[in-house]
Amino acid sequence: MVSTISESFFRQHLEPWGQERLRSCHWLELRAANGLTIPYLGYLELDVKLCGKLMPQCGVLVVRDPPGGMPSRVPGILGMNVIRKCYQDLFGQHGVALFSQVCISEAPKPVVQALQQCHHASGLSPSDTPGAVKVSGKRSWQIPGGVMRMVAATCSEQYSGSTVLFEPLDAGLPAGLLASPSLVCVIRGTAYIPVINVGCNNVMLYPRTVVGTLDFVNVVSLPAGVTEVPSNVATVSSQTASPSVQQQVDDVDVSPLSVGEQGQVRSLLGHYASVFSTSDTDLGCTNLISHDIPLIDDTPVAQRYRRIPPSEYEVVKEHINQLLSSQVIRESSSPYASLIVLVRKKGGKLRMCVDYRQLNRKTRRDAFPLPRIEESLDALSGACWFSTLDLTSGYHQVPVTETDRPKTAFCTPFGLFEWNRMPFGLCNAPSTFQRLMQRIFGDQQC
Repeated sequence: MVSTISESFFRQHLEPWGQERLRSCHWLELRAANGLTIPYLGYLELDVKLCGKLMPQCGVLVVRDPPGGMPSRVPGILGMNVIRKCYQDLFGQHGVALFSQVCISEAPKPVVQALQQCHHASGLSPSDTPGAVKVSGKRSWQIPGGVMRMVAATCSEQYSGSTVLFEPLDAGLPAGLLASPSLVCVIRGTAYIPVINVGCNNVMLYPRTVVGTLDFVNVVSLPAGVTEVPSNVATVSSQTASPSVQQQVDDVDVSPLSVGEQGQVRSLLGHYASVFSTSDTDLGCTNLISHDIPLIDDTPVAQRYRRIPPSEYEVVKEHINQLLSSQVIRESSSPYASLIVLVRKKGGKLRMCVDYRQLNRKTRRDAFPLPRIEESLDALSGACWFSTLDLTSGYHQVPVTETDRPKTAFCTPFGLFEWNRMPFGLCNAPSTFQRLMQRIFGDQQC
C-alpha cells in the first residue's frame, strides 16, 4: 500500500539533500501483513518515473534497517500508491489499449501484474459490481427539514484513499431525503455522503441503511480546449466531532407534541443534561451498591494467560490502556489470575472478555430474583408513550467492593490487572445490577 526505501539506501544516495526534505509524520502508523508495527524515520516526496510516466511528489517512507542489515539488492519497495497513480495516468492516456503499449510490454513482470490488478479493481472489468455504502455508527442520524447533512457511511476497504463516484439507489431513501450523484473521498473505509431533507418534517436515517453505491472513476478524456493542471492542494486529516449533549437534546423529535408540551420535554431534558454520557468513556459510578464476591474457600484461582495472535497485540494493549485511563481497572499484585478471551463482534471490532468460570465455581450464588419479561410487557398494556434508558457500560458504573477486587484479577501478556468496576462474566453480576435497579425504580415497577 505504501512505497518505502531502506535507511541505508537513504544514507548512501539521498542524505546530502534528502535530510532537509525528510518530514516526520507521527500520525501515520505503518504495519506489516502480520500486524506488527514497522518503525520508520519519516517520508519524502519524490518524483518517480515508471513505464515512461513521470509522477511528481510521490510519498515514500524511509524505514529503519532490520537487525542484521538490509540486502543491497532490495533498496526498497514500490507500493500501490505509486503504481495506482501510474495506472490512472496511463489509462487516461491510452484507454483500454493500455496493455498493448510498448511501455507496458517492456516493463518487469511484477509491475505488469500490479497494473493488471489496478485495472481489475478499478471497476472497469465486467465482472466487477459497484460496492454498497451504508450508514455507519450505532446512532441514528436525524435530518431536519430543509437541511443538508454530511452523513458518515461505511464501504469496502478497497475504496480507501480513492476518490470514487457515489450514486443513490433507484429505490431512493426514506421520505423527504435525497442524495445526488457526487464524487466523494474515502478515508479508512468511511465516506461522507451529502443527504438533503427536502421535506418539512424531521426524518431519521438509521444505522446500516444502504444509501447508495460507490464505484471507481477515471478521467478517460477531456473536452477540447481543456487541459489538466496539477494543483498544490494541502490534504487535511480531520475527525468529525461528536455532537454535544445540548445538540442531541435539541435534535430529539418531539414534533407529535403540542407546542407547550414540546417546551416541557426540552426543559426536562435540559435540566438533566448532566446525566447523559458524552462518550463511551464517560462513565458514572453509583454509591448505592457495590458488588461482593463471596467464596466457599480461600484458595486462589491462578491460570497462565492464553497466547494472543501478534496481529491483535496492539488492539488489546489499546483496550487495556483505555480501561486504565477510565479507572475501570488498575494494576494488580493479586494471587488470583483469570484468563482473557478475545471475541470478534458483528461489526468486526475486537472485544476483550475474561473467563471467570473457575472463579464462578467457587462463588456463593446470589438468589436475587430477575424480572419476568412477560410481567414487564403486561405492565405496558394501554400505554401510548414509552421511555427507554440505556446506561453506557452499565456494569462498569457499579464499583466492586475494595476487599474483593483482587479476586477479579486477570492476566495478559502486558501484566496483571484487576477491576475497580463490576466486570462482565461474574455469576452474581446480573443479580447485583438488578438489585441496583430495584433500589432506583422499585416503587415504579408495577
